[in-house]
Amino acid sequence: MKQLRISQWLSLSGSAEFIDVSTDTIGRRAHSWQKEAVPGKVRFKLLKLGEGTRMERRYYVPDLEAWLEAA
Repeated sequence: MKQLRISQWLSLSGSAEFIDVSTDTIGRRAHSWQKEAVPGKVRFKLLKLGEGTRMERRYYVPDLEAWLEAA
């Protein structure tokens, strides 16, 4: 069986869908990138993930997963 590989970075809507919350909820928990995780926060960077895309906030999947585990 083929395993789905999720990128380390998701868009705002992708992040909200990934953990089943609103985009506003993600926005309230957003924290600009720093090396260490901040409990209860989701770190983001401004990234351009593909050709023809613009620089946008992308949210760090391991922080989203930690949020799910804590719930």
